[in-house]
Amino acid sequence: MTVNHRRALLPLTVLAAAVALSGCGTVLDAVVGDDAPPAPRAEPGGEVTASAEADVFTLQVGDCLNYMDQSEADQISSLPTVPCSEPHDSEIYAEMTITEDQLPTVETLADAFCLEQFTTFVGMSYDESALYYSYLVPSELSFDQGDDVVQCLVVQQEGGVTGTLKDAGI
Repeated sequence: MTVNHRRALLPLTVLAAAVALSGCGTVLDAVVGDDAPPAPRAEPGGEVTASAEADVFTLQVGDCLNYMDQSEADQISSLPTVPCSEPHDSEIYAEMTITEDQLPTVETLADAFCLEQFTTFVGMSYDESALYYSYLVPSELSFDQGDDVVQCLVVQQEGGVTGTLKDAGI
């Protein structure tokens, strides 16, 4: 029997480590470290302007990624971002904020939310689409550090997408 794992390829938990620094930097700096800069943007909240490994805490709806590079990881602190005009395999299409009461069931909530938002974004139902979805969810530790956002990713496993997948209808 073949199991079809189209729904939520592999939910990634945003990595947050409780690192004790001797009073230097912010908690976010301690979690992310120096190796994960923000996604490069021409202006705050604007589109990604250059390919870079970006801190997951700086990702936003509309960002294009090469998510499949990290899809086997259980926890991540950064993802490769690219301008949407360059080849990529995924795009952040929706996000929601969770409360502490929702944290124990965050993956169930994320799955339902991302499935619901998929049809609106792609322009066809998930069951009819050739695309997949996944999501980024906070870990308990990152939630305690202020990470309360779930982000949904639409994924074309083969990659090579240029432009947005909004209304792709595939």
